[in-house]
Amino acid sequence: MFLTQQGGFIIKPIAKLFGFVFGLIYDVFDKFGIVSIGFVIIIFTIIIRLCLTPLMFKSNKSSKITAYIQPEMNKITKKYKGKKDQESVLAQQREMRELQEKYGVNMTGSCLTALIQMPIFLALYRVIQNIPAYVSQVKNLYLPIANAISDDKASVEALNAFKSLDEYKSYFAGINTSTDTINGIIDVLAKFPTKAWDAFSSTVSNSSVLSAISENKDKIIDVNSFVAGIDLTVAPGFALTAAFAIPVLSLVFQFLSMKATPQQNTGDPAQEQSMKMMKGMMYVFPLMSFFITVTVPAGLGLYWATGAFISFLTSVGINAYFKHCDMEKLIEKSKEKAAKKIEKKKASGKKSFMERMSEAAYGGQDPNANPKVNSNIATQSLKSYSSNTMSKNNSGVKYREGSLAAKANALQRYNDNNGGKN
Repeated sequence: MFLTQQGGFIIKPIAKLFGFVFGLIYDVFDKFGIVSIGFVIIIFTIIIRLCLTPLMFKSNKSSKITAYIQPEMNKITKKYKGKKDQESVLAQQREMRELQEKYGVNMTGSCLTALIQMPIFLALYRVIQNIPAYVSQVKNLYLPIANAISDDKASVEALNAFKSLDEYKSYFAGINTSTDTINGIIDVLAKFPTKAWDAFSSTVSNSSVLSAISENKDKIIDVNSFVAGIDLTVAPGFALTAAFAIPVLSLVFQFLSMKATPQQNTGDPAQEQSMKMMKGMMYVFPLMSFFITVTVPAGLGLYWATGAFISFLTSVGINAYFKHCDMEKLIEKSKEKAAKKIEKKKASGKKSFMERMSEAAYGGQDPNANPKVNSNIATQSLKSYSSNTMSKNNSGVKYREGSLAAKANALQRYNDNNGGKN
């Protein structure tokens, strides 16, 4: 059920925080007589996106510096081109890492930004998808109706029968719509489109339920209505209505946002291939955005379209900043900051995440300290390998020439002939 605020160890507390902020914004609008949740969604999305702007700025800055040092990166790539031995691979990785550290570039920064945004997006999704679960002011509008239904068994049965009708059951798909509790009833009522209220009322005979619906129905409809009569609880679909403007705007703003994201020509064939994929995504992702916002409730689509618009404006602003800033000074400042960071790291003796990963991959040894030692790891492991298929009794077994099994068997015979000494 949505009102249980499920979401897990990470998502749940973030969603609760966002719900609190959402409620504060709702209170401000309510004081000015604006009760539509659509305007709250817009302001809420703007605030969240602005809070994420520093991450976007840092990622864009890293991209600019990467483009600046690309010629040096290409030299390293060219230096080790065609060299596949372990020592060369480790040396190339080390030189690339040292170059990035020198200029304060973190190649995993954009991935980290995406990872940070993921729980934020999921939490936002839960809040906007299930506003009564997180905004008490909105929940209170449904509460009198839910209490009245809960007290009347016939009304509960009528609600269960109503949500199973072919015309309305699509609104409740994918959620636990149990009506065993007050929260469960509110979960169902919160998915009612405008037209459903009168239809449901016609199936109920209890006067308390009808009275509660009559007193609160119009307020709930006002909360879920947006400009031009858009019902935020209903998916726009492909009908040419006012709500269809939301998916269209989402598509346009997503495309403009991706178009505004700078793409550097690196001269590296491998990276150029990645750039081609990114250009392809420039068209694929907006189309995905369009089809998603067509099929989800308009309130979620409004959030998506607003987020894309803010992302576009942010990208334009950041690009304008870097276009007019002194890149030489920016690079020097980044190098100075990186140098201090390197000195601090050396003094502390701590190793970076990538360094620890490299050591873990090579048996806990430092892959940069003595690559030649590490290059013998595979051979050492092979020499010490033994199995029942490589015993003296299997001397007549034929192995494919040059295969790993043939080499391992030859080493085993060597060990056997020398008393197990290497």
